Amino acid sequence: MARHTFFAVPIPHEIQKEIHSYAQELKPLLPLKKWTSLGDYHITLQFLGASPDKELEQLIHEINKINSHTFTLTLKSSGYFGNPKTPRVFWLGIGRFESLLKLQEQTKQACISAGFDVDSRPYRPHITIGKRWGGDSQGISYENLPEPKELISRSWEVEEIILYEIHPGKEPMYVPYHRFQIGETFKG
Repeated sequence: MARHTFFAVPIPHEIQKEIHSYAQELKPLLPLKKWTSLGDYHITLQFLGASPDKELEQLIHEINKINSHTFTLTLKSSGYFGNPKTPRVFWLGIGRFESLLKLQEQTKQACISAGFDVDSRPYRPHITIGKRWGGDSQGISYENLPEPKELISRSWEVEEIILYEIHPGKEPMYVPYHRFQIGETFKG
């Protein structure tokens, strides 16, 4: 059986609730077709797509070899991918994420070692709030949206990464398949 999976850094529930509250404020202002559900906010490390169970077993073994320490992440700002009048993705960004970049590179290398194809595009860590523009561009622009002032500078300690399984059409859509505690080496 093949599952659709990805690795991500989870967001603490309290911060997820604050992000979701901000998203609710944006909904009437930004005509996006898909809004992230409460409980599905995360920072993707590596998307895998179709993942047969046998290959996932090997991948879990490879991920457990990663050597990492816990670290702090801080929300920095909001942003978008695409045209400011018709953004493809609206997101929250992360500030000072050198440890996250190292963890993402280690995760990517573990995926390669386990035989998975990985994305060759540069890594751009973010938390997706909404995506898929669904309106016209008259009078609406990213630059006119309220800033998430209460969220900026919110920090949390990253103590685990999660291999999520994707369940389209369900809430939550991303269900933990395997958790990895960060320490000297991961404990899966």
